[in-house]
Parts: sequence; structure tokens; C-alpha cells
Amino acid sequence: MAGLAVLYKVTKELSDHLQQPLPPDEQAREDYLDIIDFLLEKRALLLATFKSPSATDETLSRATEIAGMNEQIEEKLQKVKARIGRDLKQARRHVRVETQYASTYVLPATEGFYVDKKH
Repeated sequence: MAGLAVLYKVTKELSDHLQQPLPPDEQAREDYLDIIDFLLEKRALLLATFKSPSATDETLSRATEIAGMNEQIEEKLQKVKARIGRDLKQARRHVRVETQYASTYVLPATEGFYVDKKH
């Protein structure tokens, strides 16, 4: 039962943390993602070493709660991943636009072209 209680506590902590929105500040975002990473690793370790206790009403209800929270966690992680992907795409676009503006005076090489001056 103790293993299930610890697993429930870590899962609940991860679920509660994912309820918070992704911070816009870079340092706060790194901290937010570090906490998620830490809790996921801790939870994975607990799941790897978890031994199934005898099935009682209490353990079954706890396991059902954990399974429900797991679905919510997966949905929230997908949303965080999508948000980070959009931010990366926007950052790449921003860098590309800045590069285009910075190199507006760079002309393509005219070597090898024939210029007809009659027209």
C-alpha cells in the first residue's frame, strides 16, 4: 500500500503542476519544464519498481484515480509540447525574417550572364 500511496502522491503532484499554464518568461519556463521532467522520471522509477498489492476496494479506487490522472497528464503534456513547438516555429520564422532584412543589399552573383545593351 505504501508504494501505491507514493505513486499516487507523485502523480497528483505532476497533475497539479500541469494545471498551471506554461510561463512566458524563459527562465520560468525552464524551471517549469525541469519540474515536469523530474516528476516524470520519479514517477517512471516508481512504476518500474512497483509491486502490485492485493486487490482491495481502497487500492482499486486509488489505482482508478491514478489511471484517470494519467490520462489528464498525457493530454496536458501534449498541449505543452504543442505550445513549445509553436514557439520554436515562431522563433525560427523570426530568425529567418531578420536574416532576410539584414541581407537585403547582398545581390546575387552576375557572373556568367550575358547582358544585351540594345534593349
